[in-house]
Amino acid sequence: MLIAGSGVFGATPAWAAAPTFDTPPAQVGFGTVTLTGTATANATVTLREAAYKWGKDATQGSELSPATQFETDMPTTVTAGSNGRWTIRRVMDSGFVWAVESGGQYSRIVQAPLKVGAAFTVTSTGSGSISFNVHTSPDQPYFPVRVERQNGSSWVAVASGVTDGPAGEGGATPPNDDGDNDAEFQGAATGQPGGQQTYRAVIAETGNAAYASAENLITSNTYTRTVDVGGSGGGTTPPTTPTTPPTTTPAVGSIQFTRIQYNAPGVDSSTNKSIIGEYAQLTNKSSKALNLKGWTVRDAAGNLYRFTSSYTLAAGKSVIVRTGKGANTTATRYWGKSYHVWNNGGDTATLRTDAGKTIDSCRWTTAGKGYTNC
Repeated sequence: MLIAGSGVFGATPAWAAAPTFDTPPAQVGFGTVTLTGTATANATVTLREAAYKWGKDATQGSELSPATQFETDMPTTVTAGSNGRWTIRRVMDSGFVWAVESGGQYSRIVQAPLKVGAAFTVTSTGSGSISFNVHTSPDQPYFPVRVERQNGSSWVAVASGVTDGPAGEGGATPPNDDGDNDAEFQGAATGQPGGQQTYRAVIAETGNAAYASAENLITSNTYTRTVDVGGSGGGTTPPTTPTTPPTTTPAVGSIQFTRIQYNAPGVDSSTNKSIIGEYAQLTNKSSKALNLKGWTVRDAAGNLYRFTSSYTLAAGKSVIVRTGKGANTTATRYWGKSYHVWNNGGDTATLRTDAGKTIDSCRWTTAGKGYTNC
């Protein structure tokens, strides 16, 4: 005898749990993000979505439309595994609002920001002269951009404007806009000091309300480049003091990831307490102190933490980089993120010097125990 609602012939059991939606990994620039969550084992799961601009006011998943499948290898309706886990890959070109539906029940709504990406180049074109180019991702006009030069502990303006718009302050020439909406801000500047100079491109403002495009939930980003400018005037790096180790070329493996807590203890939430539960620990395995100024820790999606000021890690000592916000100490640095960065189901951490040399990496492919000792 068949019992209605017993689950035979694919019917959803009455005891089926509502699906859940994990906090998505951060995405930088146009690209693919992997969405995950839970549902009843072997149940059908359907993604519902809206671009943030259209879905930001949604309060429940039923208000979102079923996602349209654009790529054959990226289905928007999947079957949860025998362990109840589901995975859906989706392309992001702006901020999104997502939920999933399974058995007539909906997950929570997830708002996923997209961090603006960019290719930033600076070239010396003569004595005291440079040219620069900022090409943003996603390709979008009207991103506000500032180009600045480091001057000791501060930054001075070189140019400002918007992608595919005219350059402004700092004596820069207007960009060579070719009219094809290629999301570039480019130009040239004179009167620059000679020697090694550090420049940065700030896409939108920095701070708590940092949006390159608030309407589309695209958040800001900063990119830094160093170039030898022709002419005289010296560099902008402050003189080395006796307490700062001399600059050397560090060996691969001199500093290593010794633990990554990629899954914060407890249930993930958007609270800072949960976010700072994520961290990456670095240990100096060499026999001498190393200055990490300019070094970066990066995940596979391109999220980047930079040691922006002089930071000396003694031989045998460790420093922890926590994802959330807090006051830096000698042993703990804070990334300042308002969302989790490390992907529980698999990710790669990479450590690079200020010159871009890869010193160490750590990769995991399963959720495991929530941490890895690399």
